[in-house]
Amino acid sequence: MVRSSTAFVLSSCLCLAGLACQPIGIEPSGSGGSTGNGGSSKTGGSSGNGGTTSNGGTTSNGGTTSSGGSTNNGGSAGSGGKGGNGGTSSSGGTTSAGGSAGSGGKGGSGGSAGNGGTTSSGGTAGSGGKGGNGGNGGNGGNGGTTGNGGTSTSTGAGGFSGSGSSPGSDAGSASCTFTQSSSLSTKIATVGIVKWSTSLSGLKSAHIDFGLDTNYGMTAPIDSPATGENTTLLLGMKQSKTYHYRLTATGGSGDCTSSDYTIATTTLASGLPKMTITTKNKTALFGGFLITGQFLQTGGGSPSYILDADGDMVWAYSASKDVTGAVMNYAGTHMWINSANVPSGSASVHRVSMDGLKDEDLSSKFTGLNHQLTVLPDETVAFYAYNSSTGCDDIKEYSPSGTVKTIANSGTAQGGASACHVNNIQYSKDDDCLVFSELDSQVVVKVKRSDGSTVWVLNGSKATMTGDTWKGGEHGIHLLGVDHLMIFNNNSKSSMGGAGAAGGDGSGSIATELKLDLTAKKVTKVWTYKAAGIQNDVMGDLQRLSNGNTVVAYSTQGVLDEVDASGTLLQELEWPLGASFGYIQKRATLYGPPPR
Repeated sequence: MVRSSTAFVLSSCLCLAGLACQPIGIEPSGSGGSTGNGGSSKTGGSSGNGGTTSNGGTTSNGGTTSSGGSTNNGGSAGSGGKGGNGGTSSSGGTTSAGGSAGSGGKGGSGGSAGNGGTTSSGGTAGSGGKGGNGGNGGNGGNGGTTGNGGTSTSTGAGGFSGSGSSPGSDAGSASCTFTQSSSLSTKIATVGIVKWSTSLSGLKSAHIDFGLDTNYGMTAPIDSPATGENTTLLLGMKQSKTYHYRLTATGGSGDCTSSDYTIATTTLASGLPKMTITTKNKTALFGGFLITGQFLQTGGGSPSYILDADGDMVWAYSASKDVTGAVMNYAGTHMWINSANVPSGSASVHRVSMDGLKDEDLSSKFTGLNHQLTVLPDETVAFYAYNSSTGCDDIKEYSPSGTVKTIANSGTAQGGASACHVNNIQYSKDDDCLVFSELDSQVVVKVKRSDGSTVWVLNGSKATMTGDTWKGGEHGIHLLGVDHLMIFNNNSKSSMGGAGAAGGDGSGSIATELKLDLTAKKVTKVWTYKAAGIQNDVMGDLQRLSNGNTVVAYSTQGVLDEVDASGTLLQELEWPLGASFGYIQKRATLYGPPPR
């Protein structure tokens, strides 16, 4: 593939489709089971079958000898929801035993277990009746009552507890019930909203398994569920598909799992890009989800979106301007969306809940922001903003409380510069520092968050380390450690962002991995990947994945490659001609902290 021209502009009209939802309901149960049969006495008369009610028949009284008379047969058994009571044993025989308990009723909702039969009151060795077995069904049957012991020294046997296990039941090591309802977001028709509660005592955690069949495959974790109603989002579902889901709650007595439920998604906004996917080795791919946004150089409205492992669009939300930055917050509950704002104009920054129902316009807090931002573990947001006084962007932070502070000036941090163009920032959690790329001077700089002081400068005329360098500018950064990082080297032949952002040969942009010797202050290139014929002068990003693969994003050329450690191409996604996308984030799951 050869792509070297500046990207065309793709303009799309976005309109949301109407959405459907399921009514609220309590977990369904089947019909009540038939009543259990009355228990027969061991040596007394046979107990009668249950009558038309759910109670088992009472046995006849025995004679004066050890064998009681036969009982009359009862009528047909009734269909009550509870299991029948065990028949009482014969009362005359000297050795008559207590009657066996009735069986619990069958049925979707599980009948209550039958009560254990009482033993004979006069027998010298009457055995206690066994408790009824729990009915099959939605709720586990109650344990049978313990049989009363005879007058001899032998005590009656205890009843057996019932357990529900058939379809329609709440299964697991603990017993509980769930109340739940589900609906689709009215803003994003692939996001399921499940409202639920459980009777499980000592609730500690919970999760929802969901997928296209009852093998599920995806999980929505719930770390701190409330004892009352909870709301959990199902993220990553495809358009116009029926999904299965089930709830599992964990308490002090163990796990309890609900029945299987379904929810059907509808379509997202119209006009979203459709990628062409060429896969060379599917088994070697990372999978997961890709987060990015549609970049329009005209600055028109466009969406941020998420693609699944199949390249299908599973989430989309349209902001007011073009999208170059789209990243989930650290908790995984919101999406931060920002526009390019290049050259300096009006920043657009929104914090949107993942169901799309809450959109906070925080643009006024991020005056001058451009390109992208990054989220720290405490939900602080690091970004960079134009400074017209110095000509070099300021490195800033926005706190969860809403305050903004300046950490450093990009020109000062690199040793002095009169013109700067910062285009990427990342957080180094191992040493609590910020690392940014500055295009005009072709440098990557690390500063301390605590006081803004410079830790090191890579590349350029004021580098604090020697060794390998690069030319032609850079954009995306991925930090792999305090002494290890990757950069997207644009390798531009002509200037795109400033007087210094040139010097490459224009033969193709390069993903470059650098290793730093912090003692010797030396930089070494340890890995590169260069796709044939793809020269990307504007933006560009990359990310090393946990399985060793690397994703390389040629943003304004509309191409994304996933390659293995040897640089072998595994898969290529190609956007429609003229379509551009912003910075990227690849995630294994849409829940929890981001990978970088």
